[in-house]
Amino acid sequence: MKIRVEYKDVNGQINNQIHILSRIAFAKHLGIAGQGYAPKPQKLIRTISMFLHYSSYIQRKAFYEDRFSEPSIELSDPTEKGQFSNLAGKAIADFLSKRIDQSIFTVNYEAAMKMKGMALKGGRPDLFAFKKSGMFALEAKGYSGRSGDMQTHKIQSQTGGIPVNFTVACVSYNLYKNIRCKYYDPLNDAIEFDSILLRQLTSKYYTGLLGFLNNEHFEYSELVIQGESFYEVNLSDHLFRLFSDESLHNLIYLWKFHCDYKLSLILPRKIREYAKDGLEENEKPFLLDSKENTLYIDNDRVGLRINRY
Repeated sequence: MKIRVEYKDVNGQINNQIHILSRIAFAKHLGIAGQGYAPKPQKLIRTISMFLHYSSYIQRKAFYEDRFSEPSIELSDPTEKGQFSNLAGKAIADFLSKRIDQSIFTVNYEAAMKMKGMALKGGRPDLFAFKKSGMFALEAKGYSGRSGDMQTHKIQSQTGGIPVNFTVACVSYNLYKNIRCKYYDPLNDAIEFDSILLRQLTSKYYTGLLGFLNNEHFEYSELVIQGESFYEVNLSDHLFRLFSDESLHNLIYLWKFHCDYKLSLILPRKIREYAKDGLEENEKPFLLDSKENTLYIDNDRVGLRINRY
């Protein structure tokens, strides 16, 4: 999928960019954006079920025509479509924060508030992000039609109460025809980097993911990508245990998928260190240099891989 972005930089200048989003990358960002502190084995059923539930919106043909698909008329549900549009907007914002601002880590904004002991009241943006030079908040929207008033979205990105260096309004629109996005991030005043919050949040994040290595049901191996060491955790062999006997439709779908493909979770070799101490302020993002559509590793060194058996 090509995402055509109208990018407003720190000087207020607008330029146009194109960013390529693969389906495996979208799956990673859809499954994690807004999940709270961290994905973990106990949440895998939620993540897989969410992807299956919205599968009619992510059909391959439409996706690579730079749009999301829609269910047939007899299955159409405006509320469900609105929910998917919102989730897709968050996933795209999460993805673009890594590509445009090169953030190393993003998290649900409420999780950051809880970590700082703040009351969850009043308005707040959707995501909180860290990059080498600072912290920022993102207000993410997804619309089937027009983008709406960017000034209103920008104001929403500035609520929440956690001091940040800048805020981003990221609005994805025209989702079901030809996706467009506006990504506006003018700079705010200098704010001291909250390295403690970064370590606390990322420690939670990697601790949750470490559960996949500590769980006897998951097998894993080691591999090297671009000179860095990773773990590859086999998810496919465990998927059937996650669904009850009544979930026949899901089981049939998963059986077809399982017979042809192996789904793996990619984790950094240093995950135990990250889980114990969190990320340091000077941690460099991992920038995957690959056009392969079957492998995606995010800046936080967490990714997905699909291989044929």
